[in-house]
Amino acid sequence: MLLKKLALWTGLGLCIAFIAWVAWGFVQFDDDIDHPREGGFSGWQCDAGRDCGS
Repeated sequence: MLLKKLALWTGLGLCIAFIAWVAWGFVQFDDDIDHPREGGFSGWQCDAGRDCGS
């Protein structure tokens, strides 16, 4: 019974960690969209005919 509870709590912890990791990725992506010239995006993701670094 103890092993079963331990496995369930470990699985729950892994699920929470995965959700937090995905949420952090969305936050970083949103920041890159808001500030493309800070190095988050490459040139093809910027306005046509303009370089993100300029």
